[in-house]
Amino acid sequence: MSSWDPGGVGRGTGKVHMLVRFIRVEHTFLSLPMAYTGAFVAVLGVPPVAVLVLVFFALFFLRVSGMTIDNIVDMGADAANPRTRNRPLVTGAMSMKEARLLMASGLLGFFVSAYLINPWALAFSPLVAFFVITYPYVKKYTSAGAFHIAAIEALSVFSGAVASAGLAAGTLYEVAYRIPWLFVAATLLWAVGFDLYNHIQDMEFDRSMGLKNLTLLLGGGALRFAGMNQVASVALAFLADYAYDLGPLSYGATVAHGMVMALAYRAAQKGDYGVAFNYNIYSSVVLGVGIVVDVVLGRPFA
Repeated sequence: MSSWDPGGVGRGTGKVHMLVRFIRVEHTFLSLPMAYTGAFVAVLGVPPVAVLVLVFFALFFLRVSGMTIDNIVDMGADAANPRTRNRPLVTGAMSMKEARLLMASGLLGFFVSAYLINPWALAFSPLVAFFVITYPYVKKYTSAGAFHIAAIEALSVFSGAVASAGLAAGTLYEVAYRIPWLFVAATLLWAVGFDLYNHIQDMEFDRSMGLKNLTLLLGGGALRFAGMNQVASVALAFLADYAYDLGPLSYGATVAHGMVMALAYRAAQKGDYGVAFNYNIYSSVVLGVGIVVDVVLGRPFA
């Protein structure tokens, strides 16, 4: 079994590289394609470029604040876990004062971005921020962490839809009607699966520390449960392609999305959890790009 930690840094690491590893910036590509899926499907067209840029910044700033508070809350456990003891807060490469400033800056950037998108985005921004900020405490004190992080990923689709549909919507009903709820649900199930990959490798450590999480509840069935959720997410994505009248490119992207997740599951079976997690980043990009291109081209083969 491999020991994988995307947030660890070696000695002598530069400040910029340390920050990139601290916030795990590449994981933005788990959420960004899903946010753009929501944005394009909500209007079945191309949202304004300014909105798409602001959605990127909103997600980036929210990741900064979310990963920072996650590192702050987990600092004690990270120091005790051999896999995570090279994280910046543990090693002292980043001070607690710097971390708190980074978290505050991320939240400020997120709320400013939401304000600039549209009033509905701003109205929902406290809810989204609440889910992100409370995640470290939910996973620390309950076994529901996998479902909580999955809800955060599902909110990416929701938020992207609000960003584009909210421009012209006058009522809450009009906004809710435009949200592609099937893709929201598919993303939630997909995220439950890949989050379990991230925690299965720490099962023995978590048990020894008296921690609570879904992998400990499921025991040897955790990997199977992860796969079942991801299979269900692909089925829902196909249903969403049909329900929202998407074209062959979207269906093809859903197939490719499922195939990449199958590769992820195979890697997890071999104990390569870092590879499995990264495959899920690729699967998100494949699905999001396929859907966006399908909408942009107007489904010319339909």
